[in-house]
Amino acid sequence: MNSHPDSGETSKKVRSFNKRLMTWRTAILLLVISSSFTLHAQKINYETSFEQAFRSAFLQRKPIAVLITIQSAEPSSGNINGLSNPEVVNKFNSYFVNFSTDRSDTAASMPLIRKYKIFRFPSFLFFDYKGGLLFSDVAFLAIPQPLLMIAEKAIRESRGKSLVDYDSIYQAGNRTRPFLKEYILKREKAGISDNACLIEDYVSGLAVSDLNSYAEVLFILKAGPYTDSTAFRLAHTNRRIIDSIYRIEPEDLRKAINNNIIRNTMQSAISRKKYSRALACANFTRDTWKNNPREAQKSWDLKMMQYHRAIKDTLIYLSRASRFYQDYVMSISTDSIKKREMASYEASRETLRFRSVQDSFAVELNNAAWDFYLLGGSRNEYLQKALFWSQRAVELSPKAAFYDTYAHLLYRLRFFDEAESMQRKAVEMAKNEKIDTNLFLEEYEKIKKRSL
Repeated sequence: MNSHPDSGETSKKVRSFNKRLMTWRTAILLLVISSSFTLHAQKINYETSFEQAFRSAFLQRKPIAVLITIQSAEPSSGNINGLSNPEVVNKFNSYFVNFSTDRSDTAASMPLIRKYKIFRFPSFLFFDYKGGLLFSDVAFLAIPQPLLMIAEKAIRESRGKSLVDYDSIYQAGNRTRPFLKEYILKREKAGISDNACLIEDYVSGLAVSDLNSYAEVLFILKAGPYTDSTAFRLAHTNRRIIDSIYRIEPEDLRKAINNNIIRNTMQSAISRKKYSRALACANFTRDTWKNNPREAQKSWDLKMMQYHRAIKDTLIYLSRASRFYQDYVMSISTDSIKKREMASYEASRETLRFRSVQDSFAVELNNAAWDFYLLGGSRNEYLQKALFWSQRAVELSPKAAFYDTYAHLLYRLRFFDEAESMQRKAVEMAKNEKIDTNLFLEEYEKIKKRSL
């Protein structure tokens, strides 16, 4: 006899099964929601200070990733931000000790910016766990891929010998050519361009025949030797090779070599207050403009002004700068500047990089005027010249900062009502430019109360 289940019992079993199914579905759904929330809630773990990051990195034997931002490193709602990507978060939390600071936090960021010469923001600095710099680079935060790529590069670089170890070996007295070459290349890879002292040690072990090597001469030049050094003179012994380098190598590399040589030489001249080295730097800078005599002389003057300004030789600086801005900036008519502006705009249609000539002139004049405000003291001759420069800057590019400079100079020359009016204008312009007005307002109150 065939037996059939009771229909009531079947109904109970079905209801029981459906109930369990709903329970499982609910649990799975909650798990998915929870996992999704966890993924989206994940963040990169940042240490509270740079020093703490180093301590943690040393204990964990992990490299350090330092992010210097121009706004909060946290992703803002509604915006695509690679730092919130789960894969990026996992990569940085798993392989690095992380620290982030904003450029506006000067106590935390400025020592890093100055020491490692960071000019573009946001930027990353990577170190190994001993504190040796691996490299620095611009941080592209909008999408995950560049972040993952830069993280992989840092992980690879962290597996090599630390720059700290190279420093120790050098300090211990190792001056062999193979070590010095490896040391310089390591520093260059980390983005450290000041290797002038090291290359001076390196060339002391060279034979005359070594200077017939294209690669050897190029290596010396890339290290950025001082223009009055033995290394620089030896590199220029073989004129044929020098000419070949400046003809064959890519333009970006040639410019980088010259800029590196100029920067290292002037920094050394300033730190040692060595006039002859500053002069050698200015002469080399002028020589890079062989086909443009006016720019050549202008570059020479700028370098000598930079030297005297930096060593606080105020009277010589003011005298040189006064002639310089009168000859090279104020002598150019407004019409000429507008023509250059139009030419720059037309050229930008091909290069897609437009740089406002009027803004460039205005910034140059404003900076010079502010310098004279700071250094001119009560010397009316210089303050009056600065006032004309500042007025021209405002005419070319009316901005809050330029009006602020103009107001300060008017005040110093005791034109108090005019100063008050111009500072009020600076506040208005700041509002239009959507920048912080607090500093401009503070200065306005001081001018108004005659307490500046």
